Formats: sequence, C-alpha cells, structure tokens
Amino acid sequence: MEGEPQHYRRADHGARILVVDDEPLARRSVRAMLERGFYQVETASGGEEALALLPTYQPELVLLDIQMPGMDGLEVCRRIRDLPQGELLPIIFLTGDERPDVHAQALRAKGDDFLRKPVMSGELIVRIRSLMRLKRLQAEVQAERDNLLDLQQQREQLFQFIVHDLKNPLSAIQVGLELLDGDEEGRPGSGHHLRRLRDTAQTMGRMIEDILDIGRAEQVGLDLRRTWIPLDTWLPRLVREVESQAQSRGHVLTWACPAGLELEADPAFLRRLLLNLVDNALKYSPAGSQTRIEARAQPGGVRLEVQDQGEGIPESMREQIFGKFVRLDEDGPDTRTGSGLGLAFCQLVAEAHGGRIWVEGNAPRGSVFVLEIPKTAATA
Repeated sequence: MEGEPQHYRRADHGARILVVDDEPLARRSVRAMLERGFYQVETASGGEEALALLPTYQPELVLLDIQMPGMDGLEVCRRIRDLPQGELLPIIFLTGDERPDVHAQALRAKGDDFLRKPVMSGELIVRIRSLMRLKRLQAEVQAERDNLLDLQQQREQLFQFIVHDLKNPLSAIQVGLELLDGDEEGRPGSGHHLRRLRDTAQTMGRMIEDILDIGRAEQVGLDLRRTWIPLDTWLPRLVREVESQAQSRGHVLTWACPAGLELEADPAFLRRLLLNLVDNALKYSPAGSQTRIEARAQPGGVRLEVQDQGEGIPESMREQIFGKFVRLDEDGPDTRTGSGLGLAFCQLVAEAHGGRIWVEGNAPRGSVFVLEIPKTAATA
C-alpha cells in the first residue's frame, strides 16, 4: 500500500518471540524493545513455563536468561534442542553473569548467540534479524535436502520394482529354453542357437541379481551365508556352467586348483562373482583365446585369478572400473556392452568377505582379475 512504512516489508516482521527471564523488569524492558521492532512477544518467568508454552505459542526465536531459579537457561536450551525440530529454533542467551566461562557454557548448550545485560535495543534487533535470516536459510537447505533424498529414495524404489518385475518373465524364458533344448525332435542345428539363448538369459539373470543386491547392500549390507567350499570340486562345476558359452565363442576354458583347498565363503555370491569375471573374459576376448581360473592358498587366505587374453584394462582405469556404471568402450564390431554393474558387484562381494579384488596386466596380452579372501570368517 502506498505510503506504508518500510518495516512492513521485512521478512521477520511480526515474528513470534518468546522471552524467558525470572526478572519482571527485564521481561518488560525486552518486550518493549521487541514490540517497537514490530515483533509479537510472549514472556515466561521460568524454564518450566517456557517449555509448556512452546507447543501452543510455537515461537520463531527464544530469548533466554541463563541464571534462573529452578531450571536454568542452559538446561532449558538443552531440552529445546531435544525436541522435534528443536535444533532449528534460534536461541539467544541473555545474561548479566560476568564469569568468563559463561559464554562457553552457552555454546556447549547449543545456543546460537549470546548477549550480556543490559541489552541495547539496536544491537538486539540486529542480532535477531541476522539469526532469523540464517536459521531460515538453514531450514530451506534442510527442506531441499530432505526433498532430494525423498526423490532419490522414490527413484531407487521404482528402479528396484522394475528390476524385480523383470525376473518373472526372464524365469519363464529360461524354463522354456531348457525345455526346448531337451527336445530331441527339434530341428537339426537348433541346439546351438538354443544354448546361446539360454546363456544370454542366464547372463541377464545375473545382471538383474547384481542390481538388486547392490541396491540392498547400499541400504543394509550383504547377508552372507558362509559355508566351507571345497574349491577343487566346486570350481569344475562352475566351469561346466559356462562351457557351452565358451565353446560358442571359440574360447578354451581351463582351471587349476590344488587338491584339498577349502574356503569359508558364501557359495552363491562367490559363484556369481566368478561367473561375472568369466563372462567378461569371454565377451571381451577374441575367438580362440584361453580363459583360465586358478585358485591357490596363501598365508591366511585364498587367492583366485581369472586370466583372459583380451585387450586388457588401461592402467589408468584399473581402479575406476570397479565403480558403478563404469564401462570401457572400444571401437569395432565387438564394442563392450553391459550394465556397468558387474564389477561393482564383484567388489561388493569381495569386501563383504573381508577381502579385496583388483586387476593386473596379463603379459603379453589381456588382464588378470585377482580376488583375495581370508580363508575363514574368523580371519576376516
């Protein structure tokens, strides 16, 4: 409205302030200062009364005397901070106490500002405006942060739902392929194509499981179910799972493990880790290459290697490739494809077992992915 005083445009105009002081004269004096500054004012003569007023009056700032009978201002401040949203309520201590450590006590009680009595009107109003502006900005930042976290959680939940729903049709495809693969009356030569389809479906299934497990692990960690694994009989079974995939790509797949070597680990997670590494080796190595899995004992643990003869991983990328959604692209007909989550899952499993995973060069060509895991859970 034309001719309206400038103070009506202040953001803190009409803000509710609670003044807590056991001295009536001090309460009246501060009330007069604040009302001249166009604030709404309520007063309390002690800590218990102030705490009782908070839910109904809902002040936007509290002026709090430190020295009061019964519950002093420091205790009142601590109790306010324990309330829901109490951390964001601006609190200014007012005191006539001249002791040098009073200021430090006020800060330890989580007060926002400190003024000594007698309070000057101009200084009080300036402190109030500055503090309320700061707290308002803090509240806006926190609200924006909470909103972003909520949106991120919604996105992750939607992502998890989509991935979870993909599992059912993929399972049906896998069952159908298994039935067709066993059909002796199928057309000649169809077995090769069916095996490729089955291998692809299995790879998709592992990718879906990786995505789900990474999402769960980021929230609550991996739930390991450890058991003793006889690697000398367990590894051959794992190799047989991917033999048809290796043959279809013209790869030679070999393994080596000393007799009697055992490891206490989660067999399902370890299986998927090694299958991810073997799948990468088969996918990114030329036809006729050899992929080899080796296991051997070392002090306190077991070392597993997957050696390939592909293009190799540049040394500058050997740490980055274990991050989520990190992929190496190359030109040519066999451009790398995938979710960029397989190696992130491998690192997750290794660390959950108390171990580590990394990649080295495989002279003269290729890469060696190395997994080290403590032999027992107690060692981990």
